[in-house]
Amino acid sequence: MTEPTEWYYAFEGTSKGPVSQVQFDELIDAGVVRENTLVWQEGMDDWLPLGRLRSANTPPARAPYLPDDIPEDPARADANSFTGALKDGFARFVDFRTRSSRPQFWWWCVWSIIISVGAAILDGSLGMFDSQPIGSLSSLVMLLPSLAVGVRRLHDIGRTGWWVLIALVPLIGFFVLLFFFVQKSEDSANRWGPAPRG
Repeated sequence: MTEPTEWYYAFEGTSKGPVSQVQFDELIDAGVVRENTLVWQEGMDDWLPLGRLRSANTPPARAPYLPDDIPEDPARADANSFTGALKDGFARFVDFRTRSSRPQFWWWCVWSIIISVGAAILDGSLGMFDSQPIGSLSSLVMLLPSLAVGVRRLHDIGRTGWWVLIALVPLIGFFVLLFFFVQKSEDSANRWGPAPRG
């Protein structure tokens, strides 16, 4: 009896795996593994694009070096907690390619409100009601991480991050995004990566 085939694949510059043949087929169906995705399985000389592997039917050879300490989900282990969401939001402030779970997103929103209210109180206590320099600075600091968390949340439900632009449509855009943001995460991998922890 032969052992089941295990696959490794490259995703955003890191190797992922091993995954079974069934999981590998699901990743292909979800669009995570595409024709140009580098793949490898035991016995191959080197990593090859999936499309080239399918056409060449390369015979097995030896295994290349693969680091096995690469996490499946790039989020912090505590990203679904109150303080972890803040740390994860700032740590991945330019990550527009992966996913963020519902708790990560909503804890980030709570932190955004706390920081905004704190900045407004500080501006008021310093007598800067008109110019609000601290509030403006805090809004500027929170802008990019908030946008990234929102895009990752849309990815988590299987939608493209471009949907975030619907916020520019007055009133309707807010309610459409709110509807998307409360949706349950997709349980399996999608084209933006594996399902987040939690």
